[in-house]
Amino acid sequence: MVIFSFGVLAGVALLGAGFRWEGQAELATELTVAAEMKIEELRAVAGTELADTVELVPGGDLDSNVTAHWDTVQIDGRSYTRRWVVEPGPVGTRRVAVRAIPRAPAGWGEAELRTHILHD
Repeated sequence: MVIFSFGVLAGVALLGAGFRWEGQAELATELTVAAEMKIEELRAVAGTELADTVELVPGGDLDSNVTAHWDTVQIDGRSYTRRWVVEPGPVGTRRVAVRAIPRAPAGWGEAELRTHILHD
């Protein structure tokens, strides 16, 4: 009976850890998706024949909210802050870095992606 009890307790502990790992993996995926979505939005704007938008003007900061270089997005009921930096890149491009951070609870990770966007 004692051995069986230890086995059940160990199983319950592993089950709890599994749920935590699943939640962390889901959050990491959503953070990456949030950052990818912003990069795709910036690519779409850069590919239009419209005049340069504020979002693609060089500037921004990954650590603080800078006007026209941050926003929020909702994914599956969770809210994320996205900040991006735009810098001149090689001829005809902009170098872009995007950081996504969960709004609550704070300190639960972040995702940061970097790319070049064609822009004339």
